Amino acid sequence: IQFDYENKTIIREGVPSEVNPFDMLGLVRAVELKSGPDDQVVALCMGPPQARDGLLECLALGADRAILLTDRALAGSDTLATARALSLALKNEAPDLIICGRNSADSETGQVGPETAELMGIPHVGQVSKLDYAPGDSNIQTQRITDDGYQLIECPLPALVCVMEGVAEETFPTRDQTAEAQEKPLEEMTCVQLSPDLSQFGAEGSPTWVEEIRLVEPSRLGKMIEEEDPQAAAEQVAALLKERLASMNSEANVSQAPQSTNRYAGSRDKSIWVVAASR
Repeated sequence: IQFDYENKTIIREGVPSEVNPFDMLGLVRAVELKSGPDDQVVALCMGPPQARDGLLECLALGADRAILLTDRALAGSDTLATARALSLALKNEAPDLIICGRNSADSETGQVGPETAELMGIPHVGQVSKLDYAPGDSNIQTQRITDDGYQLIECPLPALVCVMEGVAEETFPTRDQTAEAQEKPLEEMTCVQLSPDLSQFGAEGSPTWVEEIRLVEPSRLGKMIEEEDPQAAAEQVAALLKERLASMNSEANVSQAPQSTNRYAGSRDKSIWVVAASR
């Protein structure tokens, strides 16, 4: 992983992209639910240009067409800014059913799907392990996992569901399917096609931000005890622990003046502070 320390973002250019596993399960189930020639499965992705490779995999698995929402203005988007961009793109498509993965495999927030549904003003169901739809019906039938077991929920369309394991079998495209995907339509979309107000996208449109990036260097001694005699090894460990504890107590007794941290210098009047404590 590489960071842009000036803009406080992850550098994604040149890094291979991979479709989130939960999203792939949702795609497979969407293809399975197609019941007629007028039904269409569209794969939508917000990402850098190299995300095209992931969309080609979606096309190989049965999506009819794909849309890549890519723009430098999207850099630094938090989950809300991401959901805002996706919701505007989805409103242009006016789908009957939107299927998202439960969460992404990297940040695992699980926020983008529900936020997208709220911004679109449609119902959503999360933690979905089973998804069914009868042709011509105006509702979907879902089974969602809860802490106490599962729930059966019937939801009117249009709707958004966030799926997880069990909704479909993990599937991989064949060589022929991969070749055929190259001939399917893959459209690129930018922010100006969504709205003339670009301030609602990217870092500028995100209510959360990265204040600082710190690299934590490991400080472990990596001391190896090579004594074959268990008693001698235990004595060495005990001696090292006593030495380390004495050093830590000495460091704790050194008084340090408190340091103030400046608030975010931008125009936002609210902030969220995250304190990570270790023992």
